[in-house]
Amino acid sequence: MLIRQWLSAGLILLALTLSTRVLAHADSDYTHALATAPRGILLNKTDTIMTLGTAGMNTATVVDTTNPVAPDTQAVSLTNGANQFGSIWSKTDNYFDLNKDETVSMWLYLGDKGDNGGGGMAFVLQNDARGLAASPTFERYGPLAETLGVWGVDKNPSQQQNRALAATAIQNSWALEFDTETNNKTGEHAPGQANSFDIGYSGNHIASAYPGEAVTYHQYVDKDYWGGIIPHDKYYYGLKHNGLIANTTDPGFLSNGQWHHVTIQWNAAAETISYAFNDRDPQTDDRQEGIHQTVRLDPRLLDPGSQHKGRVRWGLTSAAGNKWHHNLVVFENTPGTIDAETKTTLTDLTLKREIKDQGETVANNRVRLDYHLNYRDGRQPWSSIVADLKLPKFIEFEEAEITYSGDRQPETLDVKDISNQQLRTELGYAMDSAYPEATIRLTGRVASVAKTTEVARESSIFSSNALVRTLETPAFSINPSVDLDLAVTSGQTVALNPQEGTTIRGKVTVTTLAARPTVKVSPTLNGVGLPAISPRDDGTFDLPISPAKLRAGTNTLTFRALTADGSESNLVTVTIHVRGELKLSSVSTNEQFEASTLTGRSQLVHREGDWQLVVQDTRGRGSQWTLMVQATPFVARHGATLNGGPLYVTPDGITPIGATPTAIMTHTMAETRDGKFDVAAQWSHQTGVLLGVEKGTAAGEYTGQLTWTLEDAPQ
Repeated sequence: MLIRQWLSAGLILLALTLSTRVLAHADSDYTHALATAPRGILLNKTDTIMTLGTAGMNTATVVDTTNPVAPDTQAVSLTNGANQFGSIWSKTDNYFDLNKDETVSMWLYLGDKGDNGGGGMAFVLQNDARGLAASPTFERYGPLAETLGVWGVDKNPSQQQNRALAATAIQNSWALEFDTETNNKTGEHAPGQANSFDIGYSGNHIASAYPGEAVTYHQYVDKDYWGGIIPHDKYYYGLKHNGLIANTTDPGFLSNGQWHHVTIQWNAAAETISYAFNDRDPQTDDRQEGIHQTVRLDPRLLDPGSQHKGRVRWGLTSAAGNKWHHNLVVFENTPGTIDAETKTTLTDLTLKREIKDQGETVANNRVRLDYHLNYRDGRQPWSSIVADLKLPKFIEFEEAEITYSGDRQPETLDVKDISNQQLRTELGYAMDSAYPEATIRLTGRVASVAKTTEVARESSIFSSNALVRTLETPAFSINPSVDLDLAVTSGQTVALNPQEGTTIRGKVTVTTLAARPTVKVSPTLNGVGLPAISPRDDGTFDLPISPAKLRAGTNTLTFRALTADGSESNLVTVTIHVRGELKLSSVSTNEQFEASTLTGRSQLVHREGDWQLVVQDTRGRGSQWTLMVQATPFVARHGATLNGGPLYVTPDGITPIGATPTAIMTHTMAETRDGKFDVAAQWSHQTGVLLGVEKGTAAGEYTGQLTWTLEDAPQ
C-alpha cells in the first residue's frame, strides 16, 4: 500500500509538471506572436469593419500587439487553448461584393507546432442565415478541430448522405483553409471520430471548397455486421481539396512560429478567386514571390437567387481539439471600405528620367522620391494615415513635403527627423472623392561612391484604422560619377568653299574613381543627329563631313560625350561656314515663241512653253546681283533677218535686247533656305521676254540665241 501511495503521488507530480511546462511554452509562443506582429489595422478604432462572431462557443478576442516597429496594431486571437471555436465577421457595411473585383490582405499566425499542429484557421465567404452566429452545428460534441470552424461535423457514424453532412457546415459559403492538423484516419476506427477530412493528404496545407455543398465531401464506408450476421455499415468522410498548397519538404510550413502574409483577390469577370501565400516578408514587409493558386468560385452558391445582390459576409474561423496552438490574424485591408491606388516613383532630376526597378543612376546626381496615394472609391474616407518611410540608402535627402489635391496647402517636413534612413509622419488631411490625391515628396542627392553600388528595395508602410498599404522603392545601382571633358582640336570655326568637305577632330578626357567606362561621342549637324563615334583608346576621334551634308552659309555642328549610365560631357559647338556662290541654277536650253500670222503691222509675239530662269545666290541675306541678257539677230532658214528682235517687257516699260549685254533687273536676297530666286515665275503673259516683229518682215521660221549673265553688284 505504501508503494502505491508513493506511486500515485509521483504520477500526480508528473502530471502537474507536464501541465506547467506546456502552458509556459504556449505563453512563450503567444508572447512571441504579439511581439513580432506586422503592421495592421487598429480594430477598436473601427466600428464599421469587423466584429466578433456571436455563436455561443466563440472564444475570439481582440488583443493589442507589442511589436515596437508596428505600433497601433491589433490582432484577433481566434483560439488560444484546447477545445475552442472562434470567429470574426465583417459588419453589414463591410461586405464582400461579388459584382466587382475585391481584395483582402492579412497576416496569419498559426503557432509553432510544425506538422504536429492542432486545427488551424479558415478564411470564409458566407451568406448563412445565422449571419454573425454562423458556425458548424457541433454544439452537442463541442468544438472539433477538423471543422476549422466552417466544415461539416462528421461525428455520426450512421450518416449515409453527403448532403446531410454538408448541412452541418456554414451554409452558402466558400472557405480557404489553413490546416495544421492532418486528419486522415481510415478503417473501422474512423467513423464517428471527425478525423478523416485529410485522407490522401499529409502535413500542413492550404486548400479551398464549398462547406455547405454535398460534393465537397467524399464518402467512405466501413462494412460492419451486428453479431457477425446483420449488416451495419458505418460511414466517414474525406474533404475535397481544391487549389492545394502544400510543402512536402517542410510539412510544418504553416505552424512554424512565423507570421504569414496572405492576399486574396476576386476577379468578378472571370469568376475566379486567387490567393497568394507568403507574398511579403514578415520582418521587412518586402515583397516576395510567394505561392499562388487560382480556383473557380460560383457566386450563385454563395448567394442563391441573388437574394443579397451579390453581397456576402466574410471573416475567419478557427477550431481546436485536444491539440491546439495559437491562431491569430492581423488585418491589412478590407474589401470595399477604402479603394486606393498607391505607387512609388524615383526620378533622376539630373538625367531627367525615372529610375526603374533594376535601373541606374550616377553618384552626386539630384533625385526625387515620390510616394503617390490616390483615393479611388470607398465607404469611408482614408483618414489618420501614418507613413512609416524606410528610405533608400545612399541618398541624402535635403527637402521633404506633402502635397495634396485641390486647394489644400502643402506641408513641409523637416529632413532632420530622418534617422537611419527612416521617417515617420502623419498626413494632415483625410482623403476622399473630393480630395483624392496626396504625395509625399523627398528631394536629395545621390551619395558619392568609388565603385558601382547596389541599393536594395525598401518597404514603407502607410497605415490607418481601415487600410494598411506597403510601398516599395525600386532596387537600383549607383555608378561612380564620371567627369567627361570634350574638346575639339581642329578648331571651332571652319570656312569652306562650295562643294568642299572637312574633317573635325576632337578628344574626350575621362576622370573617374572607377574603371574607365565606355564612351560615345554624339554629334548633331544642323539639328540632325549623326551616327555616334567611338573614341580611340587615347580619347581622340575624327568626324569626316562630306559636302553633301553641308548647306551654303552657316552650319552648326555640336558634340557631346556620353557614357552608358547617362553621364554627360560639356556641349561643344563648331561653326562651319560654306562660302556662298552666285549662279544661274536653271536656264531653258531650247524655248520658243508662239507661231504668229504676219499682219503687215508691228506686233508682239508671246512666249510658248515652260521657260525656266532661276538665279541661286547662297552668299547670304542682303547680297545683290544684276541679271543681264543679250541676243544674236534672229535669222530664217532662207537667210532673211527678222525685222525686230527680243524685248524685255515690264509694267514700267520695254527694253530692247541686242548684241550688247543689257541689265534687265537687280535683286537683293532675302533669307531663303536655298538662296533661289525664280525670275521666270515673275513673268506674266504680257511681261518678260517677248518678241518684237516689225512690219515688212518676211514669213519664215526664225532662230536666235539669248545669253543670260549675272553680275554680283547692281548696275
